[in-house]
Amino acid sequence: MKNYFKLILFAFSLVVVSCDKDFNSVGSDLVGDEHFNYEIDSLAEIKAYTKATGEVQTNNLSVNSLGIYKNDVFGTTTASFVTQVGMTVGNPDYGTNVQIRDVYLYVPFFVSNKVTDTNGDSTYELDSIFSNNYDVDANLDQLSSKKFKLSVFENGYFLQSSEPNGDIQKYYSDMGSIIDSNKKGSDSNGNSVNNGSRLNDDTDVSQNDQFYFDKNEIKIYKKNTVNGNYVYVDESGNELPNQSDATTWVVKERLSPGIYLKLNKNFFYKKFFDGTNPANLNLANMVNNNNFRNYFRGLYFKVEAIAGVEAAMAMLNFSKAKLSIDYSSISTGSTSVTDKTATFNLGISSGNQTISLVDNNFKQSYLDNGIFNPENNSSNSNYGKNERLYLKGGVGSVVYIDLFGPDTNGNNISDQLELYKNKKWLINDAYIEFYIDTNVMNQLNKKEEPLRLYLFDATNQIPLIDFTADATVNTNSKFNKSIFGGTIDRENTSRGVKYKIRITNLINNLFNSTNENYNKNLRLGLCVSETISTTSNFYYKNPITILGQEIKYFPVGSIMSPVGTVIHGPNSLDVGKRLKLKIHYTEPN
Repeated sequence: MKNYFKLILFAFSLVVVSCDKDFNSVGSDLVGDEHFNYEIDSLAEIKAYTKATGEVQTNNLSVNSLGIYKNDVFGTTTASFVTQVGMTVGNPDYGTNVQIRDVYLYVPFFVSNKVTDTNGDSTYELDSIFSNNYDVDANLDQLSSKKFKLSVFENGYFLQSSEPNGDIQKYYSDMGSIIDSNKKGSDSNGNSVNNGSRLNDDTDVSQNDQFYFDKNEIKIYKKNTVNGNYVYVDESGNELPNQSDATTWVVKERLSPGIYLKLNKNFFYKKFFDGTNPANLNLANMVNNNNFRNYFRGLYFKVEAIAGVEAAMAMLNFSKAKLSIDYSSISTGSTSVTDKTATFNLGISSGNQTISLVDNNFKQSYLDNGIFNPENNSSNSNYGKNERLYLKGGVGSVVYIDLFGPDTNGNNISDQLELYKNKKWLINDAYIEFYIDTNVMNQLNKKEEPLRLYLFDATNQIPLIDFTADATVNTNSKFNKSIFGGTIDRENTSRGVKYKIRITNLINNLFNSTNENYNKNLRLGLCVSETISTTSNFYYKNPITILGQEIKYFPVGSIMSPVGTVIHGPNSLDVGKRLKLKIHYTEPN
């Protein structure tokens, strides 16, 4: 029975794991040979280095953080945001006698569940909200107490799409002070002025000085212009007799939970519609978005802490956000007043430029024991043999891994790898298990643990062959590439235990391929991943160096995530959880 199981495992590994033709040719020579030894090797030398990212490129991310996240392991991160705004209609005609009724800004949250009752009212479960001790799975309704100061200003700094030499423009996470020094607001008359009042100046403090992420459905009620007044109306458009009775208001639109802010109407009238604007610049002159973005340079979301109050951070897709202006005007060729809405895009939609602005106040224990540990110094004999390895998304840290030790023979092949090559093993499976240091990570709730880690080729800055070969998909794209792995394994507990990533094809190529493009050893990189489907790279502001190799960039999926984890390193005191490469192989007799 034991031998039968091994043969089944061997056949399965040939079908599922192999994709390299050199490996197939080796396998074909062995098929039919009854003399095999099935073994597991875990003696490969492994070194790993935690490296601080420093400031990183953060423009035009598909997902951006906003808010304040206090993490008891890594420290506190404050994330602000700046975005251009784009017209949805070029060369617009807004008519004459424009009167702005309402201006509102909407940025939807990610939601993971929706239940709608018979009245049409929906309740939602929010996803990608991070705060100390907030765990949506535990039904902790604490978001209303997780407050911070949110101010929205006009951005005065022009965001370019390309550099003078034609390269794509790169903006970095430390641009906050530059953006802040160029912000504009409103004066008492609604004029755009440097360092003026914020645009979200509603008297409701939950919209500014005590903002929080509200989990409730947003309802927009039906209002029309009746006898020159903008009032609540019934389904037929007739003015409701009691304007203050909210129970009689008619729902015009329902929005899933998100940031919903009322903005200063006078400012947008002066900026967009006022024909007396001394610069003669308003929406009527905006032929296209290039003109518009140079005139109105976007919005700046500034986040500040409230003393003594613990806040929260949300992951947001600003490309689904909108700025809406409800107004009335007399259309060209008409004499009657009509109610209308003008909508503008935010985020990276329509070619807008954005920057995620990140400020970290790292915990000293993270600095001392993680990214700036004395062992992370190549002059130290223990370099690469740390007890713990620290992975932090965003402006944080990445782990780099070297396998098979040094090359002392001068033949550009490490000594240990050369020995492995000579064995001519048939590789059935190979993987690295990254055990979580639960003594450290149990300080956090499980929602603060990264769902996914991503292992990549850090020598060439590309995905590994095992990643590329894995075509598995899931209805939730965060679980794609399930054979390659990297998803947190909770082993039937509420807390994470380990991450397992399969590199069978990589190891087989190193050991057996005759193709020089495949059989050379390479440095591996390990990072947190917000989205496993995104494998493109963004730049470090200041490249990092490991043993003489300069590394300029790393996966953008890590930059989009605010969370982190601590894993056992090669010299962990818990020997059974040390970082190891495990190789399942078949050796012909």
